[in-house]
Amino acid sequence: MSIFNLEKISSLISNSHNILIVSHYDPDGDALGSSIGLYEALNKIKKNCYVYNRDKIPDYLSFIKCRNLINCLSDVPNDLDLIIFVDLNDYERAGSEMEKYMINFKNNILVIDHHQNPKINSTNSLIDTSCSATAILIFKIIDHMQISINKLIATNLLTGIITDTSSFKNSNTNSQSLEIASKLLDFGADLNLINSSIYNDRSIKRIDLEKKILSNFLFDNDSRTGFSYCTLEDYRKTNTTKEDSEGMANYFLHHKEIMIGIFVREIDKKSWKVSLRSNGYIDLSKLANMFGGGGHKNAAGFKYSGEIEDLRKDLNNKIIDEK
Repeated sequence: MSIFNLEKISSLISNSHNILIVSHYDPDGDALGSSIGLYEALNKIKKNCYVYNRDKIPDYLSFIKCRNLINCLSDVPNDLDLIIFVDLNDYERAGSEMEKYMINFKNNILVIDHHQNPKINSTNSLIDTSCSATAILIFKIIDHMQISINKLIATNLLTGIITDTSSFKNSNTNSQSLEIASKLLDFGADLNLINSSIYNDRSIKRIDLEKKILSNFLFDNDSRTGFSYCTLEDYRKTNTTKEDSEGMANYFLHHKEIMIGIFVREIDKKSWKVSLRSNGYIDLSKLANMFGGGGHKNAAGFKYSGEIEDLRKDLNNKIIDEK
């Protein structure tokens, strides 16, 4: 990432007045922490900002608040002069409503992301795959624009870093993420609030869901994968939601025999959302691309239609080929 990029992006934001910040559907802590952290910073310099996400804030991230968070584009003003895509680089990741909206949008677009293989064609972008989280890039922009960081902004950005590094346990953790996290703590980030909300606020019904997920668990020694899934019926029976199964792919990696954690949740009949996690065993972004998805080397995902057993066998075969 060059100073030129930061200069260019800072100038673009400074010269814009009505700004929409967009993050990906099924938002995680980095998507929300980055987008809302940027929103709060731009509010401090009197920009008219909105944050769009197709989905609502999940319960485990309910401590993240935003006054201008909208879930429907009919609530977006007609005079936008800049749309900032945060923690995504493909319109599809923002949902079909946003995909359609962008067909007729003629003003400036800015992409801020840390994922590989960008699919949004924009001359205004800040994409750095060496960053552990998009929140790090947002911090650099805010710092370059000399916007003061308060406790609220710091907490949002630290949430993004903690989420995408799994509290600095993932292999994407580096000196940069630790250094910026330290600075955010100095700015007043509420680490106790983040950790208690994300990791310690678990209900009994979530334990019931995890029992079902673990009952479906399979280990394959040849591919070194830990694989499990959850059906819509499992969620219904335990009175839980998809948010209650967050982090399961990472959880499997805590066992020394497992090199790749795979968690699959049903989103419709014979339609599945697949999450892949690893610590450098193979490039998961390449694996996900084979199924039409994407992501990072150690964290990726895709959607799949078909039988769950066919998916498991296909994944195992492709992983063995990639070893």
